[in-house]
Amino acid sequence: PGLMRGAGEEAGLRPDQQPVPTSHSILDDDTFGEGADVPTPTIAKYHKSSRAETKHTRPVRRDTRDPRGKSSGGLDLGAESEAEWNGEREVQDFATIDWTYYAEKDRNRRAHGLASLPRWQLVRVLMNLYDAAQSWLALALTGFCCGLCAAMVGMGVDWMNDIKFGMCWGRGFWITRQMCCKDSMNILSCDNWYSWPRLLGYQDLESEQMMSYACYTIIAICQAGYAAWMCKNIAPYAVGSGIGEIKVILSGFVIKRFLGGWTLLVKFLGLILSVGSGLSIGKEGPFIHLSCCIGNLVSRCFSKFANNEGRKRELLSCACSAGIAVAFGAPIGGVLFSLEEVAVYFPPKTMWRALFCATFAAMTLQRLNPLPTGKLVMFEITYHHQWKLFELGVFAFIGAVGGLVGAFITKLNVRWSKFRKETALKKYPITEVMVCACITSLIDYTIVYLRGSSMLLLQSLFSECKNSNPAVYEELCNHENGRDILTFLMLAAVIRIFLTIVTSGNPCPGGIFVPSLVIGALLGRAVGFALQLLENEMGDIGVFYVCKSATSCITPGIYAIVGAASVLGGITRMTVCLVVIMFEVTGGYEYVLPVMVGVMMAKWVADAFGRASVYIKLIQLKGYPYLDNKREYHFSERASDVMTCRDLFVLSMHGNTVESIQGLLETTTFQGFPVVTSHEDMLVVGYLSRSSLLRVMHKCSSNRRVTPQTLCSFGALPASAARADGTEEPYIDLSQWLDASPIQIMETTPLDRVIEMFRALGLRYLLVTQNGQLVGILKKKDILEHIELFRKGLADKRNNADAY
Repeated sequence: PGLMRGAGEEAGLRPDQQPVPTSHSILDDDTFGEGADVPTPTIAKYHKSSRAETKHTRPVRRDTRDPRGKSSGGLDLGAESEAEWNGEREVQDFATIDWTYYAEKDRNRRAHGLASLPRWQLVRVLMNLYDAAQSWLALALTGFCCGLCAAMVGMGVDWMNDIKFGMCWGRGFWITRQMCCKDSMNILSCDNWYSWPRLLGYQDLESEQMMSYACYTIIAICQAGYAAWMCKNIAPYAVGSGIGEIKVILSGFVIKRFLGGWTLLVKFLGLILSVGSGLSIGKEGPFIHLSCCIGNLVSRCFSKFANNEGRKRELLSCACSAGIAVAFGAPIGGVLFSLEEVAVYFPPKTMWRALFCATFAAMTLQRLNPLPTGKLVMFEITYHHQWKLFELGVFAFIGAVGGLVGAFITKLNVRWSKFRKETALKKYPITEVMVCACITSLIDYTIVYLRGSSMLLLQSLFSECKNSNPAVYEELCNHENGRDILTFLMLAAVIRIFLTIVTSGNPCPGGIFVPSLVIGALLGRAVGFALQLLENEMGDIGVFYVCKSATSCITPGIYAIVGAASVLGGITRMTVCLVVIMFEVTGGYEYVLPVMVGVMMAKWVADAFGRASVYIKLIQLKGYPYLDNKREYHFSERASDVMTCRDLFVLSMHGNTVESIQGLLETTTFQGFPVVTSHEDMLVVGYLSRSSLLRVMHKCSSNRRVTPQTLCSFGALPASAARADGTEEPYIDLSQWLDASPIQIMETTPLDRVIEMFRALGLRYLLVTQNGQLVGILKKKDILEHIELFRKGLADKRNNADAY
């Protein structure tokens, strides 16, 4: 009695599946776990193992009575401990959290936490102060650890880059070339630095060059191969940049071990090896993943975050800001990046806390001083020339080219990733990385622009000719070899484009930020240098007439900055945060407007080939459930048209017994049950999670007064349930575990409005009603499935032909 049979089964990923799946199809997987109170489409036998897998906290208690005591007339099942009241059950892997649930839980934590404090005034004040300070302590600790980690990664990458050419002899092999030769006038002729041919005793010039070439290639292959081996055998989630997965996690999805300690360690070591090997990847994007790993580990030390998945994601959003702050030395750009790109839920208080965390991280990094300049600015420019009005057209042209190149790289990189996923190539990740390292080192060593570190290359491309060192001048500024310089700049850009396409996303740590900047800087420098050569040939006539009174007319470094921002914007579709990052990275406040023009043109051109960034496309390729908050949807359907869960198991307010509820739990795997007035009326009373029912049944089994026929009710029993002698029938009042205000919508609600509710409130499900009666449940999975069908151009299984 009290049950209505329907159809539904949890179809999420199970722990016995592969530890690191290559795909999570939203068409096949149901994304409900912690606090997931939604019945799902098919019936399945409930096994004992399901009890261990289903670890959820109770729904929010909105009953006015004491939730830890017994209600009037009900059996006393015993008060729950504070650990049970405030504790958090372990969330399920590949599950979706409910933001409203955790927001309410945090309010309950504060209310019940204050009520349970000791009566002594001083203790209460100190405990309140500690509770308020937890956020700031966690942010400060996260920022400090991010700065420390970034400094060590930076020094490690520099050493790995230098070790391919030789080592410091006499002062210690662990010292980088720049530190080893800090007392020398010329770093290229340093007595303390020994090249590999010199260490191995080769004196002949030709043999020396061949040995340098061989040592460079062999060391690069070993570095990249070991990084891939660690990822494959220790922490598979450490591959790539991790930004796409971070976006999914911050949207409310749970991916266990992705932010764990082993992932942090392997990402840290693997990033040093893979970037140091010279692969066409960068360390700046993975810093965001490293920072989120640090934030996740720090959250375990503070109960405010450890027991609340919603608050934990606020901390992770701040950690993303710290990641950009230490990657580029851009704390303000980091805050804007977190707001614009990764965070879905970003309340105003989080912006201020993200700025605090990013600033703390940047201060830590500057104090540790990994840069030889002693400054936080990574590519500080020393020129501050006023750009001319006619140059705006050239900046717009560079932006358009950058958007075209960005769209080209995105499209081919996603195709290559799909090829890797669907072919036998995925079975040989270490071999793939080592082959990429071999090809990259063989090509880069022969081109002087690509042989060294990407960061040094960017610094040279952004610099001014007259203030550059002799080596840079010969490579980038010598007008006598102008055609050769242009040829090699364009050739280097084309080579880097194709190396980035096949390298970015391969099974080793690395991101696409720096390769994008390098490609754009090479193209922009080429355009600027060509314009400078044209001005020298034509003189101060025509459009160059305004240069007549200027000491310096065309500065190729400005064009390199605009080109770098344009290509990165074309690949990632970043806008505001990218402009601020480039301003903070270079310190060139005079060139904000040219960068803005280039970034806007790049986005317009790239959007013409598809509005999704490379991260969104990779999320779609991997099948993660992600509801893009930047995308506008225009559907003509109603909520009932996409709702799949129509046949439900429901609980009525009265008429349930312990035996019937236990049978329900044993024969179903639903994660929650709507509670209605009766099967005839089907008016919604509330929602009860499976975890709460399991906890109640566990208490019933240990209570001698409870029998299988004991009634279970939501509220006081009606008068008709009284015994013949007039005494009240013993019953268990379940109302204290009931979520009495689940969010409901009408079945005629437009689908566009439903999508906005899911995005704005962070919901996982909605109860659908008709004239007040429950008719079904609309899940986030239904929305994602509907969007995915139309994105792929498939015929909708619900016979809806209207596209968006």
